Amino acid sequence: MKSKATDLINILTECMDKVSRANNNKEISLIIENLLMDFTDSQSATFLLFDHEHQVLYAEKQEQRLQIPMIKPRGLLGNSFLGKNAAIYQHALSEKDYVCEIDNPLKMHIGSQMILPILKDDELVAIARMARTLDHPKGYSVNDLELLRSLTPYLLRVVDVMFRDSASRHEILPDDSYISEEIKKLEENKQEESEEDCRDLMLFFSNTVHDIRTPANSLYGFLELIGQKITDERIRSFIENAKESAKFINEMTTSLLEKAKIEHESQDTGLKSVTTIKFLSGIADGFSANMANKNIEYLIYLSPSLPKKIAVDAIKLKRVLMNLIGNAYKFTPREKQILFYVDYSPKDTRMRVSIIDSGIGIEKKRQKDIFEAFRQAEEDTSEKFGGTGLGLAICAKYVKDMGGKLELESEIDVGSEFSFEIPVEVVDDAPSQSGVVNKRKRVTILTDDIDGGDSNMIARYLNDLGFDMENIKITSKLSLDTTHLFCFQSNYTPEIASIVYNRKMELVIIEESLFSTSEDPLFNDLKIISANTYYGDVIHGTILSKKASRVLIVDDNKINIHLIEAILEDEYCEIMALESGKHLLEKLTRAHRDNHPYDIIFLDKHLPDQNGNALLRQFRDIERKYGYDPIYAISITGDPYLEESEKALYDLHVHKPFNNADVKEAFHKAAKK
Repeated sequence: MKSKATDLINILTECMDKVSRANNNKEISLIIENLLMDFTDSQSATFLLFDHEHQVLYAEKQEQRLQIPMIKPRGLLGNSFLGKNAAIYQHALSEKDYVCEIDNPLKMHIGSQMILPILKDDELVAIARMARTLDHPKGYSVNDLELLRSLTPYLLRVVDVMFRDSASRHEILPDDSYISEEIKKLEENKQEESEEDCRDLMLFFSNTVHDIRTPANSLYGFLELIGQKITDERIRSFIENAKESAKFINEMTTSLLEKAKIEHESQDTGLKSVTTIKFLSGIADGFSANMANKNIEYLIYLSPSLPKKIAVDAIKLKRVLMNLIGNAYKFTPREKQILFYVDYSPKDTRMRVSIIDSGIGIEKKRQKDIFEAFRQAEEDTSEKFGGTGLGLAICAKYVKDMGGKLELESEIDVGSEFSFEIPVEVVDDAPSQSGVVNKRKRVTILTDDIDGGDSNMIARYLNDLGFDMENIKITSKLSLDTTHLFCFQSNYTPEIASIVYNRKMELVIIEESLFSTSEDPLFNDLKIISANTYYGDVIHGTILSKKASRVLIVDDNKINIHLIEAILEDEYCEIMALESGKHLLEKLTRAHRDNHPYDIIFLDKHLPDQNGNALLRQFRDIERKYGYDPIYAISITGDPYLEESEKALYDLHVHKPFNNADVKEAFHKAAKK
């Protein structure tokens, strides 16, 4: 829509006048859907109201009433419904969660789709859904979504009108003051692309042309299948990191496709709230397997003082880090060292990132050219190591975009350090990891390699968490006053195991090569961390001596599972999931037999093979029979009608669509039980 701000306001005012004079909700729906199509340049628009009582999204269409049950949310619409998140799907038909009857009931040739939940006091009241067909010249951009968001107060007014009787509708008048400010702001931000933008466009194409959506989708699908078969938690975590990489490729191809349609790259980026440690460690751990295969000592330090949540340009920062760590890996010989280091200054809210390698190094005279496109440090580097030399040019530009400067220090045959500082917007200023309260604890790091990188990195984490260095010993002999033992795999013997058991020491095994402890019964049921991975969170959890709550999510809807996992990602807990009730009783009882029971269960009533309530009733009988501590049961069924006998089975009920605060509150109540 190309009208000026004043024209837009006039159109919105006229539209609200029509709404106030409409005879019924079908007429209002038609008015609003036509407005949304014009406003967002779409071929289709649906304005869905939410019926909380019956858990149904519905739209008053001229031909018939469209009803979409949300007891079992599915599809792209279900994603936005459950998470109350706005979303853009550039190629809706290729999305793995796409369900035709939910996401394309009109059987259109959908190209891109945009979904905006309408919230009032954090409660869902409606969803606006727009679609552009395949023959539309471009997909939706972030600017389109922001323009649509500016209509939220206006659409809330429309919802108010639709729930009023016809006699009182004329009392609703549009208040255009906020519309004026939003529209003006958005209009002012629209600028024509300059010659520099065109150069950026070509650079972007050159750097991302190899990213292809189809194999990335296939990779993601295969990883999901493998993940369902694996029970080892550490292997599952690596699979999750690999899935994140596949998703990242998809994000890049989406950016590429938008560029191909003359959309400026910055529309695909912007500030996004992330859980700091999870975001950074996920990127870092994506390289762990490769580092291990090359026998590189890969050390990851993420300062415990980093804020719990920050808002950053997540796409750009992720790409910078992947390029820099990838380059360090590429140019570092076998059996050398790479350090990924992130620190934080609360005084000026700046994050410092360094990637330090002991690789081939770069000559001084060539360092000034290193950030230029298509230039590499040595003429034969491209042939020897692969690549076009574009990555560092993109990194330098992105770091500058984020408010920093990418810097280099290097020496031939010694190594290189790439570093930058960027300001961050703090969302949650609590430290990612709290300090030690009981400083009388005694830590031993048991290893034959006293000067080893991992043993000293563990000591550094402990020191930064508040331990005095005099209470941390890196040694090949176990002191009997040890309260917490970090023992390297090769140093763990049956004799050490006996001392640990008799002295009731907290124990963590450091696995010296990935998954090398998996087949050895000596390491069964022990807490294990792997070299070449991020292990700060395990160190923190161990020294706190606080048992992580074990959580089981049982739901046949993957969207529900992933959403609850995302909500609880900041909490100190271990999460497992089942998509059916087939093995639920066996899993719960075996956990008790192994003396490692689940503390909390999020359970759906409507499972494909059995009734969730019936299974919980059976397990309550088992608990009473064997004197087990009762599991804290939280109902996550979308069924609005539960009998009193069903309600009595549960400790708590969380209703759909999920409210993040409700899920967290339920977890905290259960954890304190």
